[in-house]
Amino acid sequence: MINDQHRKQYYQDVASYYDEDARDFEQRYEENPVLQRIRNAFREITEQIPFESALEIGCGPGFDVEYFASKYPERQFYAIDLSPRMVELARKRCAERSLGNAHFAAGSVEDIRDLFPDRKFDLIFVYFGGLNTVYDLRDAARRIRLSCAPNTRLVLTFVNRFYLTEIPLWLAKGRFGKAFQRITNRWRGYSDLREIPSRPYSAGDIRRAFGADFDIVGKRGFSLFYPAWYRSHLLLKLGGKAETLWNLDRFLSRTPFWNIGEYSLYEMRVKGRA
Repeated sequence: MINDQHRKQYYQDVASYYDEDARDFEQRYEENPVLQRIRNAFREITEQIPFESALEIGCGPGFDVEYFASKYPERQFYAIDLSPRMVELARKRCAERSLGNAHFAAGSVEDIRDLFPDRKFDLIFVYFGGLNTVYDLRDAARRIRLSCAPNTRLVLTFVNRFYLTEIPLWLAKGRFGKAFQRITNRWRGYSDLREIPSRPYSAGDIRRAFGADFDIVGKRGFSLFYPAWYRSHLLLKLGGKAETLWNLDRFLSRTPFWNIGEYSLYEMRVKGRA
C-alpha cells in the first residue's frame, strides 16, 4: 500500500510538472531548430518500420501523432501522456485537422491496458525520454510487452546517464554539482528552478530492463557533439561547424562511443521474433 501511494504521488508530481510546462511548450518547440532536427531524425527511423497500429508513450502536445496520422490516414495512432493538459493540447491539435485516426488518453505506462483494453500495437514509440520518468523501468517494460502484437517493434529514446560532453561545459562554468549529477543519479530534469522525478539511464540499465522481453536490433546516439536541444543557442556560434558535428555524431553512432550523448535511441522487437 505504501508503494502504491508513493507511485501515485510520483506520477502526480510528473503530471504537474508537464501541466505547467504545457503553457508555452509549443512555442518553445517552434523556436528550437535543434529540437526539430532531432525529432525529424527519430521520425525517419520510425518510418522504416511497417506497422498498422501505433502507440506513443509521452505524446506531449501531439506533434508526432499529428505528423504520422496525417501522413498515414489508413493507420491508427494512439497516445498517452501523464499530463492532462498535454493530452488536451494533443487532442485539439489533431481535431483541428480532422484526424479521426488519432486517439489520446491521460495516464501512465501502467494504465495502457486499462485505457486501450482491446488493443495490441505493432509499433510503440517514445521520443525524448518519456520513459525516464516511469516509476520502475523493468515494470514498464513488462507492461509494454502486454500491449504488443506478435511482431511488434519498439523505437525508444532515453536521456543518457553518461553524457560526457556535458561535463566539461558545466565545469567551465564552475557548476561542479551540475557536471556530475547524471552519473551520481541526482539528475532531476533540465531546469534549475523546477525538479521532475526522473532518472537518466545507461545502456546497461536498458538491457536489464528490456532484455527479458525484447531484443535490441538497432541503436543510435544523438547530441554526442552536436548540441543538445536545450543548447540550441550554440548553433549561432557554431555556424557551419554544426553540420560537421551532426555528421560526427552519425559516425560515432557506429562505434563503441555511440551512447555518450544526450539521447540514445533503441530499436527493439519482441523476443524470439524474426
